[in-house]
Amino acid sequence: MIEPVDSLEITVVIDNVTDSLSSTPKFVETEFAGAWRRGMKWLGGKCLCCAAHGLSCLITARTGTSSRSLLFDTGPDEWVFERNVVRLGLDLGKVDAMMLSHGHWDHAAAMPRALQMITSANGGKPVPTYMHPGMFGPRAIKWPDGRFMPMEDIPSESVLAGNGAQLIVTKEEQSALSGSFYISGEIARVTAFERGLPGQHQLNERGEWKPDELLMDERFVAVHIANKGLFVFTACSHAGLINVLTHASHRFPDIPIYGVLGGFHLAGATESIIPDTVEALGKFNLDVIAAAHCTGWRALGAMTKQFGDRVVPSAVGKTFLL
Repeated sequence: MIEPVDSLEITVVIDNVTDSLSSTPKFVETEFAGAWRRGMKWLGGKCLCCAAHGLSCLITARTGTSSRSLLFDTGPDEWVFERNVVRLGLDLGKVDAMMLSHGHWDHAAAMPRALQMITSANGGKPVPTYMHPGMFGPRAIKWPDGRFMPMEDIPSESVLAGNGAQLIVTKEEQSALSGSFYISGEIARVTAFERGLPGQHQLNERGEWKPDELLMDERFVAVHIANKGLFVFTACSHAGLINVLTHASHRFPDIPIYGVLGGFHLAGATESIIPDTVEALGKFNLDVIAAAHCTGWRALGAMTKQFGDRVVPSAVGKTFLL
């Protein structure tokens, strides 16, 4: 189900924060450094990306002289996505497939524009696009006072297909792009403390809001880096970061988990589980903990205190070379 690759390159197209000033390990290039390498002559705002609430990563796996690229989520807004792609100098014609991690607007809203840009650059070839059937129903958050705050719907199957998606809609795990990428099936919920997204509901066929806190449509991506181990991409961790890593370790028991990148969703209503998460995270002995998006500053601080330089925060425009 998964073939080892020689190296992995991750470009953060969209994230909640921008940070080119903090020190980074040698395998991380900041947005400023990347712009300078690409020919920036002076530092100014017209060459920089825009941070936004959401996440999108371009993941490229290389083996020998060949490479395979997966676009993992697209972020919340087509303008932000297009601006950042252009300013990062990314060639979307090399994107071989796209995957949506779960059915939330801040990861999905730019999908139609992303497909337009990919197909425009690749000569009109359809883009394999991996999705879960439970993503498409309308969602809302129920506030403590009983009101519902509807979320923006993600793009429909017909809209995506009309913009060039070759849809693969399934609950089952998938091996993608010659086995370089593993796309999980539904994530097993085994921890006692990770309980999903408090207050989330989904509209059923009768037009009723029903509790949907577990978000069973959320899935992760994994790549096996030779001589290092498994690298896991978890966009929001509504399933729980520990559930995600446990699922990955059980699925590939002979491959150690080298690192993880994504939103760990330990902000707001889930801040209470930070201590349990940090304690449980230790058993995986990760080399890279790239906290992103919805992790939250309290969780980032707790993880840094516990794991030190193994915590490498994500930011828009960063490139990880692993």
